[in-house]
Amino acid sequence: MNKEVELQKINTEIKVYINEASFVSNSCRNKLIKILGRTYDIDLPVEDFARIDVEILENGNISMRGDEYSRDTELSFDDVLLRYAEFKKQAEELLRRRGKKSFPNSEKNNIINLFIVFGLGIFFILLAIFGIKSFFEGRYTDCIWLLFIVFSWLIPSVRERFQQAFQYIKRKLK
Repeated sequence: MNKEVELQKINTEIKVYINEASFVSNSCRNKLIKILGRTYDIDLPVEDFARIDVEILENGNISMRGDEYSRDTELSFDDVLLRYAEFKKQAEELLRRRGKKSFPNSEKNNIINLFIVFGLGIFFILLAIFGIKSFFEGRYTDCIWLLFIVFSWLIPSVRERFQQAFQYIKRKLK
């Protein structure tokens, strides 16, 4: 097979791996780029750009975002292919491990926040019922719980949790 065709196939596969890793997370994509650099003994910079184009050159150097990062010694084309096979195994393992997550961390945090908001909501409703009932029965010292509910909305963390939960539900219903 022609070297150029084989190299083009390899570079296309690398783009696919990077796109899959980007779909999982930016840290996964950056980890994949670090693995590629380690495989070819090149120190690649990890940058948080929206798109990163990475290509392996025929001599084992790597071109990334228009800059060429070179090795100390040039590799033969067979060594480039062997190192790519090693990278491919590591990349597939990384993507397989990362792809197993049923929920991304942000989804998990939003769901946990919903449960916390639900618990706080029930707690506030029970305190409101207790405070209103105490007011009508004339136990004014127990009405302090009603004030607790009102003033708890002034605490930013409680209010932000409810706002985040509302925004999450709103996003999911669209």
